[in-house]
Amino acid sequence: MKKSTKIWIAVVVILLLIGIGGGIYYFVFIKEKKPDTPPVKEVIVTNTIEEYGYNLEDRDTENFKQKFEELKTLLQNEDYDKMEYMRLISELFIMDFFTIQNKVSRYDVGGLEYVYKDAVDSFRTVAESSVYKTVENNLDDTRTQELPVVVSATSGEITETTFEMPDKSNAGGYRVPVSWEYEENLGYDTSGVLILIPDGNKMGVVFYKAN
Repeated sequence: MKKSTKIWIAVVVILLLIGIGGGIYYFVFIKEKKPDTPPVKEVIVTNTIEEYGYNLEDRDTENFKQKFEELKTLLQNEDYDKMEYMRLISELFIMDFFTIQNKVSRYDVGGLEYVYKDAVDSFRTVAESSVYKTVENNLDDTRTQELPVVVSATSGEITETTFEMPDKSNAGGYRVPVSWEYEENLGYDTSGVLILIPDGNKMGVVFYKAN
């Protein structure tokens, strides 16, 4: 083989290696760095209970809005009924979490403002990989997927309980059984139990289990 031919073959091999290397670099280091979550769609807050961090959004259902107004009216009284408060936030949590039709994607998890602050990240992660796992992106408002809408939620008798924290300490709290109905039953949970514990100046959902 002529020397010049060998040189050209070497050059071609080098160029191929550079091309392959560039492709690998793109797929491993650039493509995979793209964020997993889609851009966030703007949501308009129409009402708020600032002291507690509860917000009402324009996309919320009418039934949810009515219950939110009940909560806001209740909390305007300094000596409000604590059991009624826990009933309302439990039902609001369920209605927001299991109403998925108005959510943008699997990453748009509802009810987080009613979750105990130190449990929000883990709760979101579990929801994204379970209840919200198959939710399609609706950033462009073209989604045709059937998703649940909760029309009512009813809590049962609230009882005192204890909850074991990650550090093995016990926190005093309340057990709240809740049942709910949908516009159309698509096979999602219809009843479960929540545990609420003190979370600063409010109570937060720290545990949920379906019945």
